Amino acid sequence: MALAKVHTQAARCAERVRILPHYAAHAWLLPLNRRELALALRIMLRALADAERGAPDSVELHLLDDAAVSAANRRFMNCIGPTNVLSFPGGEDLPGILLLSLDTLARECLLYGQEPAEHALRLLAHGMGHLAGLDHGPAMDRVCAACFDAARQALRV
Repeated sequence: MALAKVHTQAARCAERVRILPHYAAHAWLLPLNRRELALALRIMLRALADAERGAPDSVELHLLDDAAVSAANRRFMNCIGPTNVLSFPGGEDLPGILLLSLDTLARECLLYGQEPAEHALRLLAHGMGHLAGLDHGPAMDRVCAACFDAARQALRV
């Protein structure tokens, strides 16, 4: 698909994506700028819709540090410690919400030997799979791969 066509399709969903950076001090850890993140999320929403997987109408991405994600992980998931991404499906008028830990993203890039932009897209694709109502397994893997591949191609990561 031509990049211009991808941008046109993604622009139709522009109002459906919000990015909320909460910790300016951690912005240097983010390997993609806000425009690239928004495009990636719009492309992933489109990939979910194309796969006929209950795509949310909109998504909010909250960029957090480990402390904030750890607090959310404990409060909502009853798990101790930080994690890389948390997903909260939206409702009728509520967006799906992704919480991305920039600290964990940076740490995992070192642990797994992945490029930061690529790993960020993998984490977002994983979160989008959960927003589509999927649990871990082969169906989730296929949807995440489709989201990741579409966003990577659009961003040329």
